[in-house]
This record gives sequence, C-alpha cells and structure tokens, in this order.
Amino acid sequence: MFSSLIPFKKQWTSVARMRTPRSHFACSVISGKVYVAGGRNLSCTKGLALAEVYDPLTDKWEELPPMPTPLMDCLGLSYRGKFHVLSDQVGLSETNITQVFNPSINTWCTMEDIWPFSRAMQFAVQVMCDGRVYTVVDWGESLIKTRDSEGGEWYTVGSVPSVILTTHTRALEAFSYGFASLRDELYILGGKVLKWEEAGAGRFDIVRLDLVRVCNPVARPLKWKETRPMCGPACGSILGCASLEEESCSRSS
Repeated sequence: MFSSLIPFKKQWTSVARMRTPRSHFACSVISGKVYVAGGRNLSCTKGLALAEVYDPLTDKWEELPPMPTPLMDCLGLSYRGKFHVLSDQVGLSETNITQVFNPSINTWCTMEDIWPFSRAMQFAVQVMCDGRVYTVVDWGESLIKTRDSEGGEWYTVGSVPSVILTTHTRALEAFSYGFASLRDELYILGGKVLKWEEAGAGRFDIVRLDLVRVCNPVARPLKWKETRPMCGPACGSILGCASLEEESCSRSS
C-alpha cells in the first residue's frame, strides 16, 4: 500500500511499460527520471542484471548498461546524483554490496556496502535536501540513525515514539510503518501495534494505525508531533511511501 504525504492533485494516467517485466526490483528518481535495476521475473528467477530508465516527458523507457552483478529483492536509493542499488541478501559476503550507477558517465561501479543494517528488518533510507541520510532500524527500539559524509560512521539521533491507545494502558511499539522525508522533516506513517490482553492471558489483537507523526531531525532531542491522519482504507502496513517533488526541495505535490 502506497501513501502520499500531501494529496496528489493530478489524475493518474497510463505510462509506457518497462522493457523487461520484473518484480522485487530497485527503483529511485534522479533529476526527474525513474531508474530501475535488478529484480526477477518468470524467466529469470535468480536475479536480473538489466537496468533501464524512464523519462516521463517523453513517456519512454531506455535501456541502461547492465549491473556488474545480478540482484533480486534489492532496494534503490538516490544519493548525491547517483543510483545506489542495495542488496537485500544481508549476511552473504558475496552479495553484501552496493552497485552504483552514475548517469553523467553512464557507467556502473561496485563498492562496499555502506548501509550496514539488515534489510530483513524494518529498513528504509531517506535523503534530506542537504544531502544528509537518515534510516530507521527496527532492532527492538526503532532507532533513527544518520550519516552525513561518504564513508562516515552512523550514529543514533532518536527513536520512533511508542503508541498510546485510549483503550490500553501501556505504551506499544509500532511496526510495519512507512518512513519518508518531506522538505526538512521526517514522517512515520501508519503501521500496526499488538494490543495485549490486560489480564495477561497471552491473547492480543492487531490494531491498524492511521497515525502520521512528524519531526525535524536537526532539532535534538527529536520532538514528534501528530499531523492529519491517513484516510481509513490506507491505514495499517505500509509497503512503500515517497514524497513527490516539482522543482526543488521547497515545493512538493
């Protein structure tokens, strides 16, 4: 389920299909174009090396040079004008790499994985307008970490706040939420919590959340506030979310 941070004002229209059908691929936007790489399909279930780019102005897909190593179940990230494809196979040294495409010279390179967090857990990366990178890592505490230079160390800036339900006395930890950035703020969207039976009988209910919480990551300690909640049908687990920009980081749709 995808959710926009601000209602989209234009009608959806059909666009040209990718040259190579695929699922579980990496995807990101750089300079107004959509880059995809890797993934899998029925004819190639062990991973694709093929990559392509979509130009919404011409409504056309163009093939790119293939990645050095095929990847499936991978993640895409736009970082400093380059397309980073992150392996999801954490723990396997031969696949624990980042493959980087440079649009200006139309070439790939392979570098050591600089995103040292398990993609098997809650994992998302957002790049703010100033180039600072933030990630949320769910290792029981839902920590928000940042790194602000190439090859720099990660450090914790805060955590995702617990959820207080009116029908439950204890604070509850959320999971399966969305993580996105918009302008100079970070957003936590939706998700779920386990509401345990107060009597201690071991039974619980899964509660879907429509909460949207936001903070300025530069202000420390982090101060979270709630904003307009999600619409009912969109609440609960968030598989992906992103902000849509028009001209610059200061304007979004």
